[in-house]
Amino acid sequence: MEVTSKLNFIDQDLFKAKLGFSDVDLYIDKPREGYSLKGVNPLEMFLTSVGGCVGVYAKRYLTRHNIRFNKLDILVSANLSKELPMRLADIKVEVDTDADIGDKKEVFERFIHNCPVHNTLLHTKEVNIKLL
Repeated sequence: MEVTSKLNFIDQDLFKAKLGFSDVDLYIDKPREGYSLKGVNPLEMFLTSVGGCVGVYAKRYLTRHNIRFNKLDILVSANLSKELPMRLADIKVEVDTDADIGDKKEVFERFIHNCPVHNTLLHTKEVNIKLL
């Protein structure tokens, strides 16, 4: 199954993204002084994708194993690299839940490590960028 996202330039640093699989629109924008953001910063969207995927997998595991929870919070953080090429470095994902996973912590962690976004980061060596 192909997953797509088509972005169209609007103005300044604002792009409208049409997400094919979800059939929703979102806006990508870059903060700058004296400007009111109209969308999400690309780096924050990237981190949100990682956290969202981990969150979906965590919820899936808990639901599948009938483990009740009221809290399932994901915090994703990273630092901009100090050396070139510019990139996010030291990405950390913290999962905070009140679910009683008992002795299944290791299995739970292994399961959420298998979210596709995390696997993509680990196993994709290149992103092909092509000028049309």
